Amino acid sequence: MNDIALFSSGPRSRGGRRMLVLLASDTLTLLGVMLAAFAAREALGGTVAPSTHVPLLFFLFIAPCSNYFTGLYDSPPPAPPEELRSLAFSTSLAYLGIAIFLVMGRGEQPSRLVFAGAWLVSLPLVPLARWQVRRMFADRLWWGTPAVLFGRGEVLARLGSYLISHKELGIKPEVRVTGLPAPLDAGDTCPGEDSEVSGDLPLLRSEQQVIAFADRCPYACAVVVVSEKDKWHREIEIAARLFSSVLLVPESFEDLPFWVRPVEIGRICCLRVRQNLLDARRLFLKRSMDLILSVAGAVLILPLCLIIGVCIRLESPGPVFFRHDRIGRGGRVIRILKFRTMVNDAQEALARHLAANPDLRREWEADQKLRNDPRITRVGAVLRRTSLDELPQLWNVIRGEMSLVGPRPIVQSEVERYGAAFTAYSRVRPGITGLWQVSGRNDLSYDTRVRIDRYYINNWSTCLDLVILAKTVPVVFGKKGAY
Repeated sequence: MNDIALFSSGPRSRGGRRMLVLLASDTLTLLGVMLAAFAAREALGGTVAPSTHVPLLFFLFIAPCSNYFTGLYDSPPPAPPEELRSLAFSTSLAYLGIAIFLVMGRGEQPSRLVFAGAWLVSLPLVPLARWQVRRMFADRLWWGTPAVLFGRGEVLARLGSYLISHKELGIKPEVRVTGLPAPLDAGDTCPGEDSEVSGDLPLLRSEQQVIAFADRCPYACAVVVVSEKDKWHREIEIAARLFSSVLLVPESFEDLPFWVRPVEIGRICCLRVRQNLLDARRLFLKRSMDLILSVAGAVLILPLCLIIGVCIRLESPGPVFFRHDRIGRGGRVIRILKFRTMVNDAQEALARHLAANPDLRREWEADQKLRNDPRITRVGAVLRRTSLDELPQLWNVIRGEMSLVGPRPIVQSEVERYGAAFTAYSRVRPGITGLWQVSGRNDLSYDTRVRIDRYYINNWSTCLDLVILAKTVPVVFGKKGAY
């Protein structure tokens, strides 16, 4: 495939259109919330004329301006917790401008209650609107910025596959470059290479082809995987010369379990790692959020719990609740509470089924789970698919044994399988939901679950917890990976 025109199609400025859509989402959400607050205040008998509020709408444009200068319209977007934190800051900054204006103003004052309520509603609604916009437009051709992948090996393959399957990130791999030869004359081909497409993406075989692609797509970006043995190789120099946006991916960082921020000290690039679990103030905030949401949730779901209890007793004899020993914070044993989803003699039934079926035994030994568990009752199957069996664990959260969000609670026999990761696990309270649940739940292999738990612990933040809680609801209703 020598015709470089075949490598790319669509508008030349895909990134600009995507930026405008996100900017419109932020602006319209903020204005919509404010206008809805005006209307609600008027319906409740507000005494201040609505026209008095209108001039303050212009302060809301502070937020999208701040988002633009902090890179929230670039691709790829920041990690969800970072994006949530930045959006909360820009939204609060806009309302701070309104508050200062109200304090300094004279004469008839607009309703402060309107602006306080609109601010509180905007904080979660702006990021939710953004995520919905990404889902709506991710498949559109103009959403993704064309990308050139430089490098070789497994890391490049994994990165390319991830970008292709996560179109909402806004980077669309179109071609790849592997091991450029010395500069060739225009029209020459690389010795030893044929014209076939290598892998899933067309392969650019000379510097001239890369230049032609950059001319064809001036808004494209480059993703360069840097290996240990050939760091700062020629591909990086070419990418930096031809593309305005270049992402460097150190191959040795592929499994780095931390969020890092670059810091320059004396022209030396350093990576900062922050351990929020060592910050007592953040831990207090997490515990406060657990208590407030758990108590409020327990009151709201009490009628549902009564109905579930009756259904369990009507189907099979035995207690409504099931208590099981798990490993909690500090390696201490805790007894978590669940609705009973199995027959009353579950352990004996499991032993009988595993002894009679070698395939089931191998599945159990691999993941400590059975996709078609013969011990589960009909009511229990419904509870598990919807995760309603875990509602009683709110009591464990209130008691301080668990958290709303945390690593998957494990049993004593799993400690050995966690290996070195158990030290990290024992630093926190296990959670009712967690990063593993919103990433695939039981469809994940055991080793992947361990890596996800370790990643969550090393990168924990309040914003990450809020993101996981927001994603839990659609995951539960989607029932993916639940059995």
